[in-house]
Amino acid sequence: MEMIAILVSVFNGWAIGANDGANSFGTWIGARIGKVGTAMILCGSCALAGALLEGGKVSQTLGSGIIPASYLSAKAAAIGMIGMGIWMFFASYFGLPVSSSHAVVGSIIGVGLAIKAPVNWNSMWKIILCWFTTPTGACLVSFLIFIALWFILTKFNWEKGFSMATAVLMTISSCYVAYSWGANDVGNSIALLSGSKILPILAACALGGLSMYLGVMTFGARVAVNVGFNITRMTKIMAIYANLGTAITVHFFTYMKMPVSTSHAIVGAVAGVGLARGIVGVNMKLLKDIIFAWVLTPVLTGLLSYVLMRLF
Repeated sequence: MEMIAILVSVFNGWAIGANDGANSFGTWIGARIGKVGTAMILCGSCALAGALLEGGKVSQTLGSGIIPASYLSAKAAAIGMIGMGIWMFFASYFGLPVSSSHAVVGSIIGVGLAIKAPVNWNSMWKIILCWFTTPTGACLVSFLIFIALWFILTKFNWEKGFSMATAVLMTISSCYVAYSWGANDVGNSIALLSGSKILPILAACALGGLSMYLGVMTFGARVAVNVGFNITRMTKIMAIYANLGTAITVHFFTYMKMPVSTSHAIVGAVAGVGLARGIVGVNMKLLKDIIFAWVLTPVLTGLLSYVLMRLF
């Protein structure tokens, strides 16, 4: 059963990479800085670095902060990750940037209820509060950055006169988002492995980071194009604003050891830039579809994990 849990964790890491590769380089692609393939290589590499250097922070919260680690057998870990992985696969197939953080938390609660483990609802309410704060915080940060820097950058004609420097800043900010994503989201694929003591936390983070890298390289471009082009039209400067809003928000919550959604942050940040331009610049229908998928994710993964745990 331990080997099954490891294999399912690898699959989940792949699914997270496939779905969330959009988070850091969707705006980079939308701003037409470079090729999609280059974006995926940079994204995967920076995410792997984040997973190795800071991935253990959120993993500790997920591995033992929602239900006691003593209840997490290899069977419970495997089934929880299967429920999560099924939903993440279908979300990637349909190009929806749903939240792997929502998915893993829903799976953990579903498994916990099935095995009658005590759920730490105090910790859960804190996580849920962070979920709501993430998109609004990223939206506000990117909006304020837009307002604060727009006059300076337009006065000096930055985008036309310094296009190379703009592209470099765009790339650096995208890499920072990828790093923050890897640090926060790797726990979504491996927390149950480390919580159930199947693997040491560093080995689990390395496995999760490599799996995410593979997911980015094989299937990440689909959602990246969806975020980069369909939510709001991006210029290079606007993409920098959105990336800074995302990276600052996600890295803050990683420091606080809170599992949040980089998908929430990037969509909120892109929307914040769009709002700074005027509401007409935002594809509101797509945003509503994405929000619906976010709400559905923890419910479906929790239900799947609960049913699978009861059956097997």
